Amino acid sequence: MPEEIGARRRARKRPRTRLAVGVAASLRELLATGQLSPGDRLPTENQLARAHGVSRAVVREAIAALRSDGLVTARQGSGAFVAEPSEKSERLSLLNFEPDRISSVIEVLEFRAALECEAAAIAAERSTPAELVKIREAQHAFVEAVAAGGQAEAQDFALHLAIAESTHNRHFVEFFRFLGGRTIPRAQASGQPDASGRMSAYLERIRDEHDEIVEAIAARDPLRARSAMRDHLKGSQERYQRFAEDGSPRSQPRFV
Repeated sequence: MPEEIGARRRARKRPRTRLAVGVAASLRELLATGQLSPGDRLPTENQLARAHGVSRAVVREAIAALRSDGLVTARQGSGAFVAEPSEKSERLSLLNFEPDRISSVIEVLEFRAALECEAAAIAAERSTPAELVKIREAQHAFVEAVAAGGQAEAQDFALHLAIAESTHNRHFVEFFRFLGGRTIPRAQASGQPDASGRMSAYLERIRDEHDEIVEAIAARDPLRARSAMRDHLKGSQERYQRFAEDGSPRSQPRFV
């Protein structure tokens, strides 16, 4: 009887833990994108519970996970606050991206390649018809944004996130959300907009690369999907590497 009670409790706890992972990932994204800064007070448990449609117990578990990573501190009677950066939190949270430093952008792109090439391959094997529709819709939104003259940072992020979600592996999704805006460095990099038309040409090339990734996933071809994602991210790395070798940070491009 005690074993049965314990088994039932563990079964109830598993869904709660999955929900807590989602809430924690959402909060990590707010930290990563600068929407919450060191010293800021997190929303209350009630506010977070309502916003995410979960119980306060789920919220407490999510905040506990952030505390264990050194990202959040609790103050008696005051709530939870974003922790000040420390050696440990900087090492674990990867919040020290420097968009004005080309080498930092290249490091992020290298890291993305290691992660996203495999995610694309897995998505080609596991994505459902509904997820393929979502991926195609994200690419369509990217194409429309570019055609309208935008840089399509949000649409770019949405496409890569949809691919991560199609892996059915929560770690890909949580980590991708945790990186947040840093996955699309052109959204944060400094410099003057490129007036020579190279921006438009570059975004059109990204569009074509995205098309190849999407079609490879739809064709259920993991090798092709992995290769397409590698080519996509490798091209961006090489572009920034050329700017680094030119030694002209002031003319750094605002796109990746």
